[in-house]
Amino acid sequence: MSLFRKSTKNISGQASHRDVNAIWNHLAHAQVVRRYALAILGVVAVAALLWIGSAWPEFGWVNEGLEWLGLACIIVAILGRCACMLHLGGRKGAELVSEGPYSITRNPLYVFSILAVFGIGLQTGSLIVGLTLAAAAFAVFRWIVGKEEVLLGAAFGEKFDEYCARVPRFWPRLKNWNSPAHVTADLEGVWKTLRDAAPYFLSIPLFEGIEAMQQAGWIHVRLWLF
Repeated sequence: MSLFRKSTKNISGQASHRDVNAIWNHLAHAQVVRRYALAILGVVAVAALLWIGSAWPEFGWVNEGLEWLGLACIIVAILGRCACMLHLGGRKGAELVSEGPYSITRNPLYVFSILAVFGIGLQTGSLIVGLTLAAAAFAVFRWIVGKEEVLLGAAFGEKFDEYCARVPRFWPRLKNWNSPAHVTADLEGVWKTLRDAAPYFLSIPLFEGIEAMQQAGWIHVRLWLF
């Protein structure tokens, strides 16, 4: 999401300092809810997937292809999130960022997160599982974006409205790409992004382990999905 600041001054023609701070506090609470929602989604998904199996043959080209596609999605998602942090360049909380990934979608970090969830789901060898998990993640992010845009509109006014008219909320508009020749790298932010994204790869041994237990008969599949 194009990032926002915790304003300490009244913005002419927009919300007052008190209003912006109230929205900020509400957003902080919403972000906590978002993290819990995603955590719950992950736990529920893993619990449900214990009883769900891929309808494609285990060593068939479709099953294997979906798993490799999922791995590619996870890698692209991590690299994309790092690119977002590079373009932020330590400006987080200081201004409305509309360059690089933020020039083609207002929420590149969320877009790449959804792509990662899709890739994680594909590690089951099921396209339906990947799409379902991605849709659930999209629903959570769409909700929090609505909260964020209230603050952004209050903090940046017409500038944010113009940005919304030019750049889509989620689906990238590639022809809009605009980036300066040089960016100030936020190496700490990039490192944190890599560290936080590392657990994505745990989905590979996790679902391989579930598949092994299903094949061994320790867990009985109740639903087969393509």
